[in-house]
Amino acid sequence: MREAVPIIDNASGELVDADIFDEVTLAHFIETQAEWRPIVLAAARALSQKPNQGILIPRHFHWDWTRKEAELKLLAVRFYGVAYEGQLQGIMKVETVAHTCRLPEQQGKPLVYIDYIEVAPWNIKVLMTAMGQPQRFRAVGTRLFEAAVQQSLEEDFRGRLGLHALPGSEGFYINECGMTPVGRDPHKENLLWCEFTPEQAERYLSGE
Repeated sequence: MREAVPIIDNASGELVDADIFDEVTLAHFIETQAEWRPIVLAAARALSQKPNQGILIPRHFHWDWTRKEAELKLLAVRFYGVAYEGQLQGIMKVETVAHTCRLPEQQGKPLVYIDYIEVAPWNIKVLMTAMGQPQRFRAVGTRLFEAAVQQSLEEDFRGRLGLHALPGSEGFYINECGMTPVGRDPHKENLLWCEFTPEQAERYLSGE
């Protein structure tokens, strides 16, 4: 799968066509380590040295996508990437068998689980602000989230999604995406479990 999706050029405010694809390879993982991680670490270091800014350090600053190479061949795992002019802007891993629904009204039903989702550091406003630079693109994470919803529909899961939200992303998933916060998971670093119902997925995709 490869298709054009709109993301926002932050400098101009204009929409530009990026590519979303699921033919993610080890080369993409290596790209995140070579191009993303040095910037993330530099920004995290800058934030840690500013009074009261350490809480803004993203929890994903230590992620290493190359460790997931073996999962590229698993049928129950799918990776998505978003690229603009050949440069990777975001990446996501989803699973279809690891988790089931926890909301009472859909308890135990299958869902698509977003295990990891990350956008390039130059697309994260708080990181770029710490570096004294402007954010490059917006809506990359949104396009990846939409791909997960579409996969849920393709799998006949009716749009049901689940994920453990990192602290800095809880507002995005609840307020922007409309997910339901179910509760904190003591088995997953006490992260907040959020879930999408079919009705929420339908409203989200329709833009309501």
